[in-house]
Order: sequence, then structure tokens, then C-alpha cells
Amino acid sequence: MVFKLIAATGTLFGVLTWVPVEVSAEQASLAEESVDGLLPTLKGAVGKPGAPNLPPLEQDFSPPEDLKALKRISYKIRSGDTLGNLFVRYGVSLQERKLWLQAIQKHLPLGAFRPGKEVQLYLTRVSSPKAKEQLKAVEVEQNEDSILTWEKGTKGIVFSKREKPYDVALKTAGSVVETTLVEDGARVGLNQTVLSQLADLFSWEIDFDREIQKGDTFKVLYEDRSRKGSKNTPSLKILAAELVSAGQRYFAMYFEKEKGKGDYYDLNGRTLARAFLRFPLEFTNISSTFSHSRFHPILKVDRPHYGVDFAARLGTPVRVVADGKILFAGWRKGGYGRMIEVEHESPYSSRYAHLQRVAKGIRSGSPVKKGQIIGYVGSSGRSTGSHLHFEIYQNREYIDPLNFESPAEHQIEPALLKVFENRKQLFTAELAATPAS
Repeated sequence: MVFKLIAATGTLFGVLTWVPVEVSAEQASLAEESVDGLLPTLKGAVGKPGAPNLPPLEQDFSPPEDLKALKRISYKIRSGDTLGNLFVRYGVSLQERKLWLQAIQKHLPLGAFRPGKEVQLYLTRVSSPKAKEQLKAVEVEQNEDSILTWEKGTKGIVFSKREKPYDVALKTAGSVVETTLVEDGARVGLNQTVLSQLADLFSWEIDFDREIQKGDTFKVLYEDRSRKGSKNTPSLKILAAELVSAGQRYFAMYFEKEKGKGDYYDLNGRTLARAFLRFPLEFTNISSTFSHSRFHPILKVDRPHYGVDFAARLGTPVRVVADGKILFAGWRKGGYGRMIEVEHESPYSSRYAHLQRVAKGIRSGSPVKKGQIIGYVGSSGRSTGSHLHFEIYQNREYIDPLNFESPAEHQIEPALLKVFENRKQLFTAELAATPAS
């Protein structure tokens, strides 16, 4: 099932209008129970039943509320244009032009006013032919992500900067596992980013490399955010997911306790987050596991392998698995090649080896936060191919990263349970309506 959302700024919930392709009576009644406008309403929505693709997104580049009552003029800059000439063209007096140009030149970056960029002028609306329009605001497109605004008020001309609105699409997909999660996910249109997020969500519940079996099912509801004309890769984020493996059902949903700060929770409101990430990167498969005796492919002898090897493309970002401090970052003899060692809250530490390079700013003594990119996958040192060798220590002793347990961080507070339950019902209804094709 796919959805259409009107582009908007801010957070997803309470800001966007959600138009699903298919809406059941049960879904509509669930949506009516949304609390304080935090959930989108589905009642009365229309769409094309069974439509295979997302309909074209509507563009809504509306100005801030205080400018909507003004007359808006959009102008695309051409070669030879200047702001001064533009103001003359739209009847701005000499005295006013001086004030505007002085205010704008304080903040307008070099290159912002160039051919192809858009300028918005906001003028007062006049009811009489004799009355003269007054310039009240100017907007200049800075880049593909932001807009610069100058607005005239009681305190003079005030400068501000705001983000361009996003195009936001909600999509659902589901599948029965026939071969592997990666292959079956790709078959229903899920890319590597969404599949890696899915593995991250349930990484402490199930081993995706060893426990996912033929006949298991998965469903996801995810958000696709992009900006018109942007060259950046769209941002993909799972909002809800369900996995059924060996008859056991796992569920995750995204929930914000405060604006912009969210986490993933299970059906009972317990966070899925742990102090440690389960995996330090987006990988294709585990090429070698923790072992006290393994045949070394280069040395041709049996020796311990006190870590896990994650096969991944050259240059794949490597994330630190928990907050900590860099103990070492650089080249180390003995086969590790370029590596990073991190000290976490006692008694843990972690190691990342065979890197292509270390991320900018990562050096001995640097503090790092869970999920921060610290390096990039390579094949340096004693290595037969592109992969990350990952180790975890407890009290300076090796432990198996795949059998390491990390406790849950927190649970939904009682004051937020009603909002959480409403959102959970909406998401579970959408996942239930998604076929596991």
C-alpha cells in the first residue's frame, strides 16, 4: 500500500495530510480516536484502490503565516539582474531601496543572488488604484535546503533563515522470506537503507544472519523525505515494522516524546534502544564469526578469531556502538591494519579494524556518541577483501559480539500512554492491511 502526503515543514504527525490508497472502516475509526491532533486523520480520504505506485506529490512552498496575507511575486534571477534593479522594477522608492539593500547585504552570502535562483517579493495589497504597494518582505533561495528571509516590521527589517519544506511520502511493503531478507526485501522495493534499519530495530531480539528462516514474514511502514530539486539522497525512516519468525511476533514503532526526539518501542511501550548498537554498520552478510579456533585464510593455520567479520562495500560508514572515548585511531601492526579502539562505560571497550580510513576529527582522546561515524570499511592490514573486523571487550577479555546482551534504556511514561496507544493502533492497522506478498 502507498500513500500521498502534502509537503510540509516540521514533524510528520499533526502537520501532514495522510491520503492512503486503501482505507478500511476499522482504520477510519481508529484514526478518529487520535489525540490532540497528533495523528493524521484518514476519514474521508480517497485514493486509487490497488494503485501500484505512489501518486505524484503535491508541492506546497507556502510562506510563513504572517506573509500569507500579502501579495506574492516570484521572480527567477536572470543574467545581469541585481537586487536594486529588481526593486526598481516593482516600484520600490529610492529611500526604501537603500534601507532594503543595506539590510540584505549584511546577510546575503556571495553567490546566493545568481541566475537560476528564485526571489520572492511580498507587497501590501491595495484596494485603490491610487494607493501604492509597499514592500514588506524579501525571500532569497540560499541553496537546496534553506531560504533567507528579510521582513519589515515595527523593529525595522529583520533577517531570518528557514528550511525549505520536504516532500514526504509514506510507503508500506511486506514479504514472505523465500531466500534471504535482503533479496526478498529488494523484490518488494525496499532498498538497503530500510532493510538495515529493520535489522537494527530487532537486532537485540533476533539474529538476522542465523535465525531468519524461509516462511518468516516482515512488513514495514516507512517515510521517504526529499526536497524538490535537491541532489541529496532521500531520507528513509521506518515508522513501524512487524516481523514474524518461527511463530514469534516482533513489533517496533517510532514515537516522539518531544518534538524531534524520538525512539522505537515495542507493543508494551518498552524501548528497543540499548546502550549499545547491535551492529556497527550496514552490512551484506557476516563472513566470519567469533571462534576460539578458525582456519586463517592468509596464514593457513588454525588460530582464534576473537571478533566478527562483516562483509560490506568499500567505503561503507562504520558507527561506534556506544558512547565513549577514542583510545587509538590509526595504523596498528599485527594484521589489524588501520583501526580504531574505543573505551565505553566500564567495563566495556570495542575495536574496529581493516578500515579504509578514519573519519575526520577522530583521534585519540576524542569523545564519541553512539551511532557516530568513526571510519569507513576497507581491506587494510591482513585481509582478503572489503570487510569490518569488530571486537568487544568486557573487563579486557574478548566476548562474542553476537551473543552480547545490552539492557533496555527506558519505557513510555504513564502520561504519554494514551497518545502512544492511539498511534500504535493506527500503525498496527496499517501493517495489518499490508499484504506479505
